[in-house]
Amino acid sequence: MDTEQPMLLALGTDSPMPDFLTDWLSQETAHQKNALRVGMLDAFIPVPEGHMVVITVPHGDPEQRDRVQEVTLQVPTLLIGFSDERAFYPDACVWIDADHLTPHALKHGLTELRACVAGQLRPLLARQNWMLQCRSLLERNSDLMLQLVSCRWRPAASGDSAEIRFDTQQSFEHQLRASAPTDSLIGKLLDDQFVIVSQNKKHLSEKWLRSHDDDTSFLWTAFLSTPVPLHSYDDLGEALQHCVREIERSRMMCSRIGGRSLTADESIVVKDLIRALRNKEFYLEFQPQFDSHTATIVGAEALLRWLHPELGMVPPTAFIRDAEMAGLIRTLGSWALRETLNVWKMLNDRGINIRMAVNVSFPEVADPDYADKVLDLLDETGVPAASLELELTETAMMLDASVSLNNLNRLKLAGVRIVLDDFGTGFSSLSHLSDLPITGIKLDRAFVTPLSHDDENSAQRHIVATMLDLSKRLKLETTAEGIEDQSCLEVIHSLGCDRVQGYFYAQPMSVDKLIERACVQESVLVDYASGQQSLF
Repeated sequence: MDTEQPMLLALGTDSPMPDFLTDWLSQETAHQKNALRVGMLDAFIPVPEGHMVVITVPHGDPEQRDRVQEVTLQVPTLLIGFSDERAFYPDACVWIDADHLTPHALKHGLTELRACVAGQLRPLLARQNWMLQCRSLLERNSDLMLQLVSCRWRPAASGDSAEIRFDTQQSFEHQLRASAPTDSLIGKLLDDQFVIVSQNKKHLSEKWLRSHDDDTSFLWTAFLSTPVPLHSYDDLGEALQHCVREIERSRMMCSRIGGRSLTADESIVVKDLIRALRNKEFYLEFQPQFDSHTATIVGAEALLRWLHPELGMVPPTAFIRDAEMAGLIRTLGSWALRETLNVWKMLNDRGINIRMAVNVSFPEVADPDYADKVLDLLDETGVPAASLELELTETAMMLDASVSLNNLNRLKLAGVRIVLDDFGTGFSSLSHLSDLPITGIKLDRAFVTPLSHDDENSAQRHIVATMLDLSKRLKLETTAEGIEDQSCLEVIHSLGCDRVQGYFYAQPMSVDKLIERACVQESVLVDYASGQQSLF
């Protein structure tokens, strides 16, 4: 191989680079003598520093894939491949989707690649690589600042397709890399969460990245945390958590959750919540869930209660929103999860194995470490993952989609049951049903309770039947809440719902009552004609 290397290498992997692509590259480099060399990746490894590389990525060859990723760590690289292959190459400077490869797209990609070489675009590192380089940097310099950048994607008027989302993300990342301080070490923690370490406190303290919160022509809104000192690698976790909490608060204030300031009365409630946590005024009740065919208890939903020393019983609807705005919902949720798992152990010690359901809010599942915390707690308490069910609304899943869905996918893979709560009340529940990492749905009581008063051909009954049929086709377990009389029970059973829950079966009860009820495992209703206990 020649010792004098070209400025741009165009390399194929499992097959040579297509002729049309090499022709386009030749046209883009025609103004510069000996600026292009074409060949196969294997012949140019290791790639010398100071050169740019364009690579057509391999299809399904893990070894070649690893070689390409190694190159992206060494030199500025433009990769061309299909969108489902992008995740394998987190450190590529520029990516062009092969489905949308045009001379214009290539020209734009090469412009970005040259900007990387010239230092006009700071490198964007994958999480693991960023952490390694951050550790090394802190060993040499203990006077750094850390800042978190979070991006909230807006749906496009023409629809929220994968192509639009990808282009939007590329545009945002370009602006981030072009605007950050020149000495920045930029890491991509999640699809919409980035971290920056720099010595330039002044730059980070300014509004260096436009948020576009009032400009709907941009499909993103950026949130920046206040820069915090970072003196050692041991401080990294705490610094990141501080920034995550700050941004989460900002995002909630801009979303439907927390979109207003607290009133004076609500501020008093927040102070009461803090006191209540310290004084252990919260407790759980459990509402059993029954198999619609055998009438036995198969699960129980944990319901949070607050016994106020002066006001008495305060319903969750009166304080959950305030707990979210005050940043206390994670503490409450963590406590409720631990208590619920302890109740499972009490039941299991008596030979009763039922599934315990816990409600999860948006701030909890939007925590990047949420999945780790749940799995650690399951391991600590010895509760099987399959014995835990997390109930979330569609809003909680989709407000911060990339973080939430990443957490839920990990938990689902571990065996935790994920249930879409209040199903049917969201504007796009049906469209998202096949995309969400769920194992079941819970029909909202607004659809279930009126069934007892509807005739056989009512629109309400047809809607519920359609929901249950769709869920069955998608192999999702179904639960109906709000069963309050015999007629409603018979209708929902005839429509094929798997599990039922409601006051007609059992009201929310204490732990002791739940244990007592589960130990009996009796049928719920009495067949008065025969005198024998049965569900119907």
